[in-house]
Amino acid sequence: MIATILAPLMWLAAATRAWRWWWSRSWVLGSTTVALAVVGLHLTLNIPAAEALTQAIEPIPNFSTALRMVLFNLMAASTGTLMLAITNEPARVAKGARWLAGIAAAGSVAALTIFVATPPVPRAAGGFEFDQAYSHLPGYAEAGIAGALFPALLCPALMVIASRAADVRTVTGWSLTLLSAGLAAATTWAWLRLTYFLHVRYGDAAPHPALFEATRAIAAAGVLVIFVGMMLSPIVSWVRARRVMHAIGPLRAELVTRRPEVLRPSRRGCSADEKASDRITELLDALSLETADFDTAESSPEVAAALADWLVHGERSNTVRRANIRTTDDHRWALSLAHAYRHSKRKALA
Repeated sequence: MIATILAPLMWLAAATRAWRWWWSRSWVLGSTTVALAVVGLHLTLNIPAAEALTQAIEPIPNFSTALRMVLFNLMAASTGTLMLAITNEPARVAKGARWLAGIAAAGSVAALTIFVATPPVPRAAGGFEFDQAYSHLPGYAEAGIAGALFPALLCPALMVIASRAADVRTVTGWSLTLLSAGLAAATTWAWLRLTYFLHVRYGDAAPHPALFEATRAIAAAGVLVIFVGMMLSPIVSWVRARRVMHAIGPLRAELVTRRPEVLRPSRRGCSADEKASDRITELLDALSLETADFDTAESSPEVAAALADWLVHGERSNTVRRANIRTTDDHRWALSLAHAYRHSKRKALA
């Protein structure tokens, strides 16, 4: 049930990040896209209909379980690349990404080779059922070790990196905090599986299928927290940008009607924040052209109110005559102007 809900969300989020990455080619967007797509594929495999389809076309019984081991390594590598992209320069990210990809590929090949070389067992209903029934057997336990080793070693390091870089005074800091919590869950999941396989294979411990109930719950919680951490910053940025564009909309429409030459297309695939900045630039450029013959003054609430009254009523006060504005914060100044314009419009209508 959880997979049926979360899988479409993961694919939708991956598609939006892929669109942005196509036009920017940034490491943050690229690694986020891969991580979301891999998690989306893993969740899709947990949907009964998708599992049945996979079983119908897989070359050997239970091959979807081996595919999940590959996905575990890809999740770790892509999340590691994301952490590097957030905290390092692009040149170091590229080098680190190559190392992570190489280690993930080695772990995946080892897990697949061992799994395929192991004598097959009857087909299980899904990956969870396979873990409970067969994962302790010789060959499959070694494949499980190979599939969990890289995430078990990498996730604690990523958790430390994310927690040390997190500054909860910023949205990015909150994203890193959530990623750190999700990576803590991933670390717990990986070490539980790794320890279990080692004990049942080499420590003569009895199989405990109930362990996989716990690891499934931990994995679900970790995936959800990591998803929120990855998407928190873009969602907050989108909401903030929409609020800004709504706030400046009437004033911008008034000014660009007078000065249409200031209109500028936003870069394809740009973020919502970039679009909002372009609209603010259009507003201030049009205002600058409209007030080109005014004397220069510092931005202030009084000047904003005078400009708003001038735009609404067409009357220049002494304040507006010196209103070719010098400002160090375009964003705040545009919002002040927009607020004053709305207030003046309401007064005029009243």
